[in-house]
Amino acid sequence: MKKILVPLLFLLVVLKTEAQSSVFTVVDSLLIKGNYQLAIELLTKSKPQTFELLEKAASINQTIGNDTKAIELYKKALTFNNSESLKIKLGQVYNSAGLSSKAIEVYEDIIKKDSSNLLVLNNLGKLYLAFNKPKKAALVYNYLKNKDSLNPNYPYQLAEALSKQNKLFKMGQSYLDAYNLDTLHIKSIYELAKFFKKLKIKDSTMLFIDKGLKIDSTNLNFLQLKANELYFTKKFDEAINYLTVLDSLNFKSVNTYEMFGMCYYNLEKFDLAEANFKKALKIEYNNPKILYRLASLAYEKKDAKQAKIYLSMSLFHSKPDIDKQHFLLAVIFKEENDLKNALINFEKAFQNNYSNYKALFELANTSDVYYKDKKTALEHYKNYLARFESKDPKMTEFVEQRIDAIKKQYFIEGEIVD
Repeated sequence: MKKILVPLLFLLVVLKTEAQSSVFTVVDSLLIKGNYQLAIELLTKSKPQTFELLEKAASINQTIGNDTKAIELYKKALTFNNSESLKIKLGQVYNSAGLSSKAIEVYEDIIKKDSSNLLVLNNLGKLYLAFNKPKKAALVYNYLKNKDSLNPNYPYQLAEALSKQNKLFKMGQSYLDAYNLDTLHIKSIYELAKFFKKLKIKDSTMLFIDKGLKIDSTNLNFLQLKANELYFTKKFDEAINYLTVLDSLNFKSVNTYEMFGMCYYNLEKFDLAEANFKKALKIEYNNPKILYRLASLAYEKKDAKQAKIYLSMSLFHSKPDIDKQHFLLAVIFKEENDLKNALINFEKAFQNNYSNYKALFELANTSDVYYKDKKTALEHYKNYLARFESKDPKMTEFVEQRIDAIKKQYFIEGEIVD
């Protein structure tokens, strides 16, 4: 009997393996044609479900960005085989799905059992950095540095962890360590340029800026740093050259055009200065600093009228964004039945932010309650209706009813109000 059973079992295994092999052959042919959904359907309908089938289906789902399904299938596959390589894939898909805490749990579990997996440690370190756990990240990258002393990425990432702990000089040294391992490590070069700039060591700052530009002459980060350094050392013509390169690369920002304008301003090329300040305003039309620059320029050109217009606009848009504070304070005063102070703060809230429709509504409503003469409230209600009719249907309905009621009251009393 035993002699019969052994060949039968062997035959079943062979048939099962051949069946799965044929499924994978069909699946691979579907994948070549881009028929991912059909491939997944074939894998998930094949019986019995095995580790290999589930892993393949999970992998395809991960490839096409269906992270939720990939996670489900990887977890099912792990019930068949607690594979480390599969756990790594699960961690990757958790991370791509935005479930960083889950990815960290998976990677930590792997490292507890196998601390030699440097790839997993590196991924874990990156997640610690992203999850604002710089001390844990520093431990990971210190360990990785000891394990692989020739990889510049490890001291670079260590520097990132030290930066998040405000350890400035240790951070700088770690970026330098990365650069010494790889003098073409562009990210470390950029960070070193910024590091020496922060320390106000101009020669070292310019040295690393120039190194970066030598490696990549169109690198936006280094071009901005170079233009900035030249501007503040009053080398305006040279700064313009680098700003022109930035502009040719279609890099547009308020700061760049402001610097462009200030270079021309200092060179007394006022028309070019004005043109660049106006380019900055196209990006941020209400920037009070740029409006002030234009006012100064108009004053230099003896155009007092235009200077006053720009200055008025600059002052208008320089108001501090404190409408929310005034609004909440007003609400508290109103709840305490201190309507006088409530009115003062609702008005300040609206004056500081003319888009705050709730502040105007409350100003109108509180005026309606506080003043016996309803004309002030009526003006606020009409202003609300003109500006914010479509903002809040319930508020608008209330405002319209009060406008009609106030006008009717004055009409009964023998006065017509518009």
